[in-house]
Amino acid sequence: MPAMANTCAQHYYNYGREAPLIERAKSAAEKAAALQPLLPEAYVGRAWVAYASGQHDDAIWMVRQAIDRKRDCEGAYYLLGRALFQAGRHQEVADIADAALEASGEDYNVYVPIMNSLGVLGDTAKLHAVRQRRIQALEAHIKNVPEDARARIQLAIQYGRANRGDDAMREVKLAIVLRPNEATVLYNAACAYCTMNQTDEAIDALKKAWEAGFRDPQWARRDPDLTPLHGHPDFERMYPEGGSEGRWG
Repeated sequence: MPAMANTCAQHYYNYGREAPLIERAKSAAEKAAALQPLLPEAYVGRAWVAYASGQHDDAIWMVRQAIDRKRDCEGAYYLLGRALFQAGRHQEVADIADAALEASGEDYNVYVPIMNSLGVLGDTAKLHAVRQRRIQALEAHIKNVPEDARARIQLAIQYGRANRGDDAMREVKLAIVLRPNEATVLYNAACAYCTMNQTDEAIDALKKAWEAGFRDPQWARRDPDLTPLHGHPDFERMYPEGGSEGRWG
């Protein structure tokens, strides 16, 4: 039940706002909570539902309950970091960074809100160290799961930031071949292109991501990788200020 709640809520959040998905997630989370209310995974399931519904404070409280009960609960620190980052609580993300990486350092997703928040705070030394650690985690993961397109596109972003343009482009192309229509892969391809100063390619990938369902203007506008696109008319149409869902064409 918790796993179903997590999957449905994340799909709802990342790929569109179909009402049946979030209702299925709520139903699964409620059933899990009723059966085992103190189960850490049940708290994470409920937290994902709250997060996908924009209830960030509730999500933060719930996922902290999960971590208190099981510090390495799958996906817990990633969701906590993401919810805190979305709420603009960057110092709190930095404060949990060491504990998050100690508990969940093999999860390449957990690094994203940490790096984003460290960038906002201007902590360049720690940001560099976290980026290097993430490259190692991603490379190790891909050796075991070479077909993981999401890991490859995340590795492309890290290579781009490290001025390893050829390596970054290789990973972008492989990821898109593996998942040509997946919204998060296309969105992160745009981020990778930005690290390589390829604005046209970034906008094209972002348009495809938007059409595939990634339409969260708050996250896109907070994402430091996409900062070079701010002010571009196509970016502003898709991800306008104010939190309203944008448009294309």
